[in-house]
Amino acid sequence: MTTAAGFRLIAAPVTVFGDDGELDLGATRTLFGWLRECGVDGLFTPGTTGEFTALEDGERLAVIEAALEEFGPDDVIAHVGGATTRQTLRLARAAQQAGARRLAAITPYYFPAGEEALLEHVKRVTDASAGASVYLYVFPARAGTTVAPEALARLATVPGLVGAKISGLSFAANEAYREAVPTGFDLFSGNDLDLVRLAEAGFAGVVSGVSNVFPELFVKAARAVAAGRGAEELQPQLDAAVAATGVADIGVLKAGLTRRGLAAGIPRISIDPPTRQQLAALEDTAQFEPARHSL
Repeated sequence: MTTAAGFRLIAAPVTVFGDDGELDLGATRTLFGWLRECGVDGLFTPGTTGEFTALEDGERLAVIEAALEEFGPDDVIAHVGGATTRQTLRLARAAQQAGARRLAAITPYYFPAGEEALLEHVKRVTDASAGASVYLYVFPARAGTTVAPEALARLATVPGLVGAKISGLSFAANEAYREAVPTGFDLFSGNDLDLVRLAEAGFAGVVSGVSNVFPELFVKAARAVAAGRGAEELQPQLDAAVAATGVADIGVLKAGLTRRGLAAGIPRISIDPPTRQQLAALEDTAQFEPARHSL
C-alpha cells in the first residue's frame, strides 16, 4: 500500500452530451482540460459518473482518447469494463491501441458473477492487456456482483492486476479490503466524503465524482494530506460539497458545472432532473463560484 505521501486525487468526470443527447466531445475535452488546470492528478473515465453504460463502444474510446490527449497515459485510468468478458476484451485491446497504459474493468454486471467466474474473467482481461496495469472496479450496488475482501485478496494474485477501485461502500468496508489485500496492491475508493481518512489509512487515492464541480477544494485537501499536513479543518467543506451534489448525482453534477460556466449538457441516462432544493444547495455552497480557466 502507498502512504499518504503518494495519495492521488483522480477525478471521475461526467461525459458531456448536447441537448439532442449526442456526445459533445469538444465540451468533454474542455472539461478534462479544466480539471487538469485545477490540479487533479488524473482521470478515471468513462466510469459510472461518465455514464459508460449509455455510451457506444466507439464513443467510449473517443472519450478515452480525449483524456489521454489532456493528461497523458500515466495519469489516465481508462475504464473498459463491460457486462461481458467479450466486450471488455474488445475495449481493452482498443484502448491500448489508443495509447492507454492503465485500464480499469468493472466486474461483470446485471448477471452477478460468482467467484470462480470472476477469477476467470480477470485472468482473461489481464492476459489480453499484457503490458498494461489493470484495476478491478468493484461496485456491488450497481454491478450486482459482490466481491468479498478475501475474494479480492485472491484476485490480487493474478499477474497484471495491480489494484482495485471500490465504490458505493462505507469507510469500514473499504478498510476491510485494505486489510485483506497484499502490500503493493493499490486501492482507490470512490468515497469522496472520507478523502482525509482514506489517505491516512494508506489508500492509493480517491476517485472523485464530486470534484467535477469542486475540484479546487478536493485538490487542496488531497495535497494537504499528501504533504503530511492535517486536512481535518477542510472536512466541513468536503461534507457540504458532497451533500450539495447529492453524493455525485449525475444530474446535479451537470447542473453544478453549468452554473460554474462549463458546458455539461444533459444526462443520457434516464434520471429525474435536479430538484429546486438540490439546485439551491449548490448555490448555497460557500466554494461555489464561476470557474476560472483559460480554455
